[in-house]
Amino acid sequence: MKWKVIFGLIAVSVLLFYSFSNYSELHQDDEKPITLLEFNKKIKESEKIVLVYFHASWCTVCKKVKPVLAELENEFSEKVEVFRIDTDRDKEVAHEFDIHALPVMMLYNHANREWIHVGIISKGDLKQKIVPYTWDKKSK
Repeated sequence: MKWKVIFGLIAVSVLLFYSFSNYSELHQDDEKPITLLEFNKKIKESEKIVLVYFHASWCTVCKKVKPVLAELENEFSEKVEVFRIDTDRDKEVAHEFDIHALPVMMLYNHANREWIHVGIISKGDLKQKIVPYTWDKKSK
């Protein structure tokens, strides 16, 4: 009986340690949650095309998409704004869009949602979706 109690205490200690040690990793952003009002305002007021990226720190596929997104963000920095929504932190926004799978990308042009994608995407495919909205009609 004594060993069961000791084993139980050790198991609880390990679980608590694991939970708190991962807490800082899961919530490493010190940013406050983004409200739905703030989200909508940002989409409406942006003069750039907005690529909304719903992700979570624990999402394996999101980790694979992250470098692709960073490359395209650098390449299109003048015309595209990437708006990252952490579904664990920004629950109100994630709930509004009924996000149940990750990652999710949405492309907005002048506050109009033009495209939605769920899951992994290659750099080429993502670029192909972005380019038509970055084309400047004045430069023709």
